Amino acid sequence: MRGERTAIAMWAAAGAGKSVLMARWARLLERRGETVRWVQGSALPETVAELKRSRESIVLFVDDAHRIASARAKAALSWVLDEGCDRVRVVVAGRYQPVSGLAFLQASGRLLELRTEDLAFDADDVRALAERESVQLHDGAVEALVQRTGGWATAIALAMPWLARSADADAAVEEFSGNDDAIADFLISEVLAGLDEETRRALTSVAVSHEVPFDLAALLGGRADIAEVLHGVAMTNALLTEDAQVFRFHPVLLAFLQAEARRTSPAQAVRAHSTAADWFAAHEHAADALQQAIDSGDCAVLTDQLSRVGLDLALAGRSRLIATALGRFSTEAGEPLVALVLRLLMDAPTFADPRGARHLLSLADRAAAEEHSPSTDAWTVALDAVRCFVEARDGRSFAGASQLSDAVAIRERGASLGLDLLCATAEGWLLARIGDSEKANGVLRDVRVSAHRAGLDWLFLVASEMSIGILSDLGRWDEAVVLEDRLAEAADRFTSAPRDRVRRRVEVVAATRRYLRCIDGDERGGEVAASDPLGLDPELSATARILELLVAIDTEQNPRRWLDEAERLMRETAVYIPRTLALAAPRLVATRLGLDGRARAKETAELVSSVLGPESLEAAIVRFLLSAPMRSTEPAARQIEDARATERAWHPASFVTATLLLARLADDGSRSTEADALTQRAVELAVRYRITRPFLASSADGLALVTARLGRFGHLEDDARRIAALAPRQTVAIKADQVVIESLTPKERDILLELPVHQSVAEIARRHTLSVNTVKTHLRNIYQKLGVSDRSEAVNTAQRLGLI
Repeated sequence: MRGERTAIAMWAAAGAGKSVLMARWARLLERRGETVRWVQGSALPETVAELKRSRESIVLFVDDAHRIASARAKAALSWVLDEGCDRVRVVVAGRYQPVSGLAFLQASGRLLELRTEDLAFDADDVRALAERESVQLHDGAVEALVQRTGGWATAIALAMPWLARSADADAAVEEFSGNDDAIADFLISEVLAGLDEETRRALTSVAVSHEVPFDLAALLGGRADIAEVLHGVAMTNALLTEDAQVFRFHPVLLAFLQAEARRTSPAQAVRAHSTAADWFAAHEHAADALQQAIDSGDCAVLTDQLSRVGLDLALAGRSRLIATALGRFSTEAGEPLVALVLRLLMDAPTFADPRGARHLLSLADRAAAEEHSPSTDAWTVALDAVRCFVEARDGRSFAGASQLSDAVAIRERGASLGLDLLCATAEGWLLARIGDSEKANGVLRDVRVSAHRAGLDWLFLVASEMSIGILSDLGRWDEAVVLEDRLAEAADRFTSAPRDRVRRRVEVVAATRRYLRCIDGDERGGEVAASDPLGLDPELSATARILELLVAIDTEQNPRRWLDEAERLMRETAVYIPRTLALAAPRLVATRLGLDGRARAKETAELVSSVLGPESLEAAIVRFLLSAPMRSTEPAARQIEDARATERAWHPASFVTATLLLARLADDGSRSTEADALTQRAVELAVRYRITRPFLASSADGLALVTARLGRFGHLEDDARRIAALAPRQTVAIKADQVVIESLTPKERDILLELPVHQSVAEIARRHTLSVNTVKTHLRNIYQKLGVSDRSEAVNTAQRLGLI
């Protein structure tokens, strides 16, 4: 309390930490020499009478102000807040505000008000308390505990001993709620004790959601005065608040009341959630409607709501909510058609588990035949649309395509924009697969526009990714890059749930663009990789992890560990992520060539050729890299030029890389005019495609090519200087190390591998069928190239460089 401020008022729920906070403040003031007085609300009139007689300046702490009931006591509180402010500063706390007329004090800056949400623990507070209580919680569990408790201090404090006794504290957090015995006892004794039985029943009957609109409360409560009853509770209980036309339940109180409803009348609890689901669906709150169906625990209610709102939620990217709903069904074999179609849609359009997709498709066909009726026609059409994705992936005949334009499909598509756009997406994808890319791009462009306007984020993203692939096939890289950048820039617009697949897909696109533009410092790509530890969704998690590994390969002095993992991932997943392979291939082959020679690098080159095709630009690039140690680059260079001319590439970064390699070849061959033109072209392509990462590759040393020509780039000069400024501090050292690695001959590498084992020169000579003098010559060359003087130093340096 400084300057004009003379009072602090805390109106918060029981157990929010008001008294604890006041006691701490009082101790701090006493240590500063302030006169402090503590009084309970009921004793305030006598205290005020003493203060009026005294001229002493004090800080008065008034606890339990909600207990002030008499007019005399309220007048005393008003006096200390207002008239006594010249020499009496006051801190007052209660569960609710017992007097009115404080707005003027707050507006004038003399009063600071704190509410329940202001006293709530945040993640840092929970983390600090857990550490003090010796409870180990990861960040995700900390956030979950804050969410489940609403930051309520008492709930968090009561949770700590229980978590400390748990074998897995992180997992235990998911089970903790207001139904915990200790919290339930506190709620009954401190929060709900003042309510009569009829009010408690009314409160329990409407506690179906964190936010309950007034109209829904009236429907659930079954009485005309329900709003007045809840208003009365909200006035005296900070765990229930009201705002405009909505009542808000604190998460702990909500969990307790819902558990109470299930205990007293399970059937009534199901009916309440079913009624709420219908109300939310009728008012176009699809996510709330499905959440109520989930909370009902009734499969019939859940099936009904999935039929009504499931498709639009899936197309909007609410995959976590859909997955939670699908998890309520016991077995796939007994699931209704709507659930089976949604399961397929959750993995579309690429299907990381193709065998599982075909199995679900078979079950869905059987369910469609069994449930056939006008009410399931829309889901039968949706099934045919998803079938197109499955068949396109398998390269089969597109049997589902014709059914998307029959009479039933036309009728159902006209009634649902989401269904129509899903069918159009399937049609566009099939057009692309049969070679009509221009028409496919037009269809998908229309889908993108409509899906974006309708908020169908997942469908917008899928159509955008398909368009990027089609535009790449057409050689329209400029348009493809613009689409990617738009997705990256709009990443935060998509659903905020980090585990939702639509969010992760956007974050992978954004992470790829950041990597290509050499923008560091964002950990979201790592979170995507960590979200799929088993690699069940390689399109997302493997791509995100590869991007992390490529950064390490570019920056670490000993990249072997990162290279090994990247190559392993690519061998397992390249067929699912060919564009990522195209992006990574030059780095992987060049780095493996430097560390282990041509034979090992050739394995990765063969993978590139088999997945991307031997005629692709990427395959030509890796063949060029393999030919460099043999001084036979001219044929490979011609292959690069041919592939560039026909634009047979999977990724625009490949054009920049190929141009830089040709520029390096020309520069090394003293063809300066050609080198200048190619370097200029590489910078032009980098600007055009917003890509700068290829300049950091040591295989072409694009930074050196650009730096040596600064001042000669004309209108691209500023761009060239930005590229030259990309050189990290360790680039010089890493480049020098690379030169050392590449200077070692294959036989010198073989001899180097023998050095960690204690053996004589003669023994090494016998193992390699060489003379002792020849081995000694190799050793002298190794020491000279590594810049060392003996075997021990050679081993240490080789280990640092990843050579052994």
